[in-house]
Amino acid sequence: MRFLSNLSLPITIVLIVGFTLVLGQMVEDKRARMAANAPTASPWDGLTADEYQLVAKAVRAAHGDDVLFARISLKQPDKAAALAWTPGEKAARSAEVAFSQGGAFYLTDVDLQNATLGARVALRDGQPMFSGSGELEPLVMTLSENPQVLAALAKRGLEKGEALCLPRTVGQFFADLADVRNNRIVRLDCFNITGSGALGVLPSSNLFARPVEGLSILYDMGEAEIVEITDSFEGRAAPPHDIDPAEYHAGAIKTRPALNPVVIARPQGVNFTMTGSRIDWQGWQFHLRFDPRQGTVLNRIGHRTPMGFRSVAYEIAMSEMFVPYHDNDPHWFYRAYFDMGEYGFGNLASPLQKADCPAGAVYHHVTLHLPDGTPYQADNRVCIFEHDPGHPAWRHHESLLDGVPGMQTHQSRIATELVVRMVSTIGNYDYFQDYVFGQDGRLRIRLISTGVDAVKAVISETMDAPGAVADTATGTLIAPHRVGVNHDHYFNYRIDMDVDGTRNDFSRLLLRAVRQEDTAPRSGIWAVLPQRVTNEQQAQTQMRPERPALLMFNSTARKNAMGYATGYQLIMPNVRPLVRLSDETFKRALFLQNNLWVTRFKRDEIFAAGVAVNQSAPALGLPQYIADNEQIEKADLVGWATIGFHHVPMAEDWPVMPAKIDEIILKPRNFFDRNPAIDLPQ
Repeated sequence: MRFLSNLSLPITIVLIVGFTLVLGQMVEDKRARMAANAPTASPWDGLTADEYQLVAKAVRAAHGDDVLFARISLKQPDKAAALAWTPGEKAARSAEVAFSQGGAFYLTDVDLQNATLGARVALRDGQPMFSGSGELEPLVMTLSENPQVLAALAKRGLEKGEALCLPRTVGQFFADLADVRNNRIVRLDCFNITGSGALGVLPSSNLFARPVEGLSILYDMGEAEIVEITDSFEGRAAPPHDIDPAEYHAGAIKTRPALNPVVIARPQGVNFTMTGSRIDWQGWQFHLRFDPRQGTVLNRIGHRTPMGFRSVAYEIAMSEMFVPYHDNDPHWFYRAYFDMGEYGFGNLASPLQKADCPAGAVYHHVTLHLPDGTPYQADNRVCIFEHDPGHPAWRHHESLLDGVPGMQTHQSRIATELVVRMVSTIGNYDYFQDYVFGQDGRLRIRLISTGVDAVKAVISETMDAPGAVADTATGTLIAPHRVGVNHDHYFNYRIDMDVDGTRNDFSRLLLRAVRQEDTAPRSGIWAVLPQRVTNEQQAQTQMRPERPALLMFNSTARKNAMGYATGYQLIMPNVRPLVRLSDETFKRALFLQNNLWVTRFKRDEIFAAGVAVNQSAPALGLPQYIADNEQIEKADLVGWATIGFHHVPMAEDWPVMPAKIDEIILKPRNFFDRNPAIDLPQ
């Protein structure tokens, strides 16, 4: 049965868009009620519904009603004032606004106390992130009825309503065809979405499984026109798209027998408290907010102790994502996504349900905004839960004393962790962002990648086909006629370290073999050699497995009982680009030059690839931030750490890839006087 053949076109398009996760805000979100927010309690709370309305009204009053709001976020507060704030006081707050008007793009800010606007700054080296419902969704609906597009799809055997064409960012490619500096340019590729769902009107649940390979549409949103439609297979046999859609919904796959119940229970409730945006748990204390671009953001993170609050970090949040594909095919070479800065990690957060969070999790709604600035409540975008990680917090068995009457020779303690979670669905990928707090003082920043591989349609059905080697030159045949293209995932986190205050040092503790005297009993001895780092240029850190180092942030004002400067160690895996950063795509992501950058705190330095990433110029962000090479001794320091992986797809990725975990660990090193989990009860 032809997909949606019994429905009128407008209903067809609405249903298609409703199933299109890449487009940003879900249809259900648009209908959601505005949140009834409590008055702001701290400088770090996310914007309330009333504040969104105030901002939108102020900007429209100054610049006109034709403003389209790409992003309204809490502006980074003045740090000194924020740290001096005490509960009960009225916090100074302002909003940062990225908007477009008349085809131009601007930044401004709004003081939320008196509704006054700052200067309007034109964005010239890049553009703000797309609005899903304000720009991309209307474009998809428009092109789904465009005669040129329908004619191109008809040549591939797809009738109206049987295909879905999705927009992708292009960076600064196609400058010979369109104005990539000033106009919004996207390239769309299409998918066969015919399905056999309920009543024959629902699309396939795996929208990305059947690409119409070799067909692309270049569109200029500034001129509101199709620049070109390219079909590389016109006049010759194309890879098939009328193939198995690899459905994976409940009922589509024969499942294994169910397990006996594995129960997670909290019969006496949770052990954390939430007061406004502040969360307290097992000595940890932090503020939590939600941002349209960054998603979950932590502020004022530290430990409550008998001596008072001891800070660890002032702010932790994702700064940018970069996902470049490695295929020079005319329909693939431009695919390299700055998902956070181009689409919005927070805007694309999807509702948490079913297996997303364990039983007993506490769910939270967040407040976001529509393109006209109207606030809306997005339900269940954050969950908070405690769990047993499956290993003890610590353990020792003293077997030498076994059998001695009255001796307790075995000691171990159950570990519990607190997790703050969100999930962003960005097209075919789903990303879990977790902050995991441990009773031993460790904080893990965890990124879990799952979802559906982006596939390229090919002629080959198996590796025995004559053209299989050529078809798989840039990827893996993960299903018949579908190649998972090689690509990278990079996630940069901005970590504003405040270890026992804002005056910190950064150092590398080098682990090196030390030459011994000829008379020494052993020649193979290594030692820890502190390496002093005095400025931002020296702080650039490229990790090498054969030359390990401990990356340390230490207080310059406090020592532990043994006399060591209290500190936190930053631990992360070593992931480095495999290509030169002079590549046309990678030169826009120069934060990848180093595994870690350390800068002196500046209020407006938030994003590793710059504030305006879409169609951005090269070398924005961190290279600019360290150009002045400021001193970083006894200073307010910010660490910029990148994690990620090189993804070589495999058959086991299909139809949905298993969860892949990457994480940064903040580990106390001489911050405490002893194991902070030693007092856990049996």
